[in-house]
Amino acid sequence: MLISLSVKNLALIDAEEVEFGDGLNILSGETGAGKSILIGSVNLALGERADKEMIRSGAEYALVELVFTVEDPAQIKAIQEMEFSLEEGQLILQRKIMENRSQCKVCGETVTAKQLRQLSEILIDIHGQHEHQSLLAQKNHLQILDAYARKDIGSLKADLSEAYRAYTGIVHELKEASLDTEQR
Repeated sequence: MLISLSVKNLALIDAEEVEFGDGLNILSGETGAGKSILIGSVNLALGERADKEMIRSGAEYALVELVFTVEDPAQIKAIQEMEFSLEEGQLILQRKIMENRSQCKVCGETVTAKQLRQLSEILIDIHGQHEHQSLLAQKNHLQILDAYARKDIGSLKADLSEAYRAYTGIVHELKEASLDTEQR
């Protein structure tokens, strides 16, 4: 889950920090309020192409930092497979855009923009008006529901999973026991 966004010297923003809460977070406001700049800064931190024109006029660099908490075992495993380590359950992504280049870091370790993009697929799903929405894909529905209700039903789901494994084991034993004489 994205818990904070910090932006410095990007477009019209001098310095801004946004804290996100549990559940659904919505950025709303009038046209020109800066919503697109904030969403764009998130995309920059996640490896989107950076342009030196994005640096605030008069500044030497622009800096965007995202802090994520990661609790989902599947996400943790995928992050570890990419050879990144969590620091106290958190992952800090940073992108510094300078005149001639940009610098990407994950938990202080320099990485490529490609690695950030791969990491973003694990960490976040951003939806905007008229964009493809993974919420509509049926294959994601069960995963979304499980993530939403994890605290309330996590132990029940584990119990059900164990009971199902036991059931399939018994069904397998029954099939083996009911072979006809010739097959035995």
